[in-house]
Amino acid sequence: MINTGIIKIKDDEFLEITELIYKHSGIYFTQNKKYLLENRLSRLLHEHNFTSFKDYIYYLKYNSRGKSELERLINLVTINETYFFREKGQIDYLVDKIIPSEIQKGKRSFKILSAACSTGEEPYSIAMALKEKMLDTKARFDIIGVDINTDVIKTAQEGIFRSVSFRGVDPKIIAKYFKKDGFNYYLTNDIRRMVRFMQGNLTERTMFIKIGKCDVIFCRNVLIYFDVETKKKVIEHFYNSLNIPGYLFLGHSETMNRLSDKFEMNNFRTGIVYIKNK
Repeated sequence: MINTGIIKIKDDEFLEITELIYKHSGIYFTQNKKYLLENRLSRLLHEHNFTSFKDYIYYLKYNSRGKSELERLINLVTINETYFFREKGQIDYLVDKIIPSEIQKGKRSFKILSAACSTGEEPYSIAMALKEKMLDTKARFDIIGVDINTDVIKTAQEGIFRSVSFRGVDPKIIAKYFKKDGFNYYLTNDIRRMVRFMQGNLTERTMFIKIGKCDVIFCRNVLIYFDVETKKKVIEHFYNSLNIPGYLFLGHSETMNRLSDKFEMNNFRTGIVYIKNK
């Protein structure tokens, strides 16, 4: 039986392990998050029969299996709070205003990136909203969900959800696009086929090169976990990855203030979109 007690982390160990997390994910942990790391990571230490974080850090850095263990570590410390049609006003603005306007100008192909997509509720919400609104158009949509956490990517690809993912979602939408079986809700294949997923790190330029130019990027409630320098780096990646015009949606509690002056801000009734026009 595996011990489940909390292993305390010393100050120097905290600095070392948070530097590792920061280097490989961009996520920044302040000193007041020490207990959170102790809570989440003690189980990993017990699995390896380590009695200190010093032993675990050595394992991460120098053992041949350290790379795969680092992936498990990142999976455990990432936050995956999400649900369908979260901050719905932004998705409505995309399908009601932006895309019809671009189609009217002659655009027929759209690439939409859901950055830090977690278990897939956001990109699937975009797919369902497009399906509802775009029945009469021949426009093509390439929706990509990206997350650093390999576990949530697997869950997203499966398209199986629980009731916690449906906070305030119209029952008609649930009935139309999901099949309920016991406690599980199975997403219909037509929506699943509209979205593709990949593992990736928002702080790395190579990921954006793989994805190619986008027309729309959603990155909501993610920047709050980065320090200022990492935020600037990620915003710069977004800017370089967007076509002209390109549209960036952040979370309602997030701002571009002091991060970049390259975007134009459009404050619509239910939210804000940042536009790349040059």
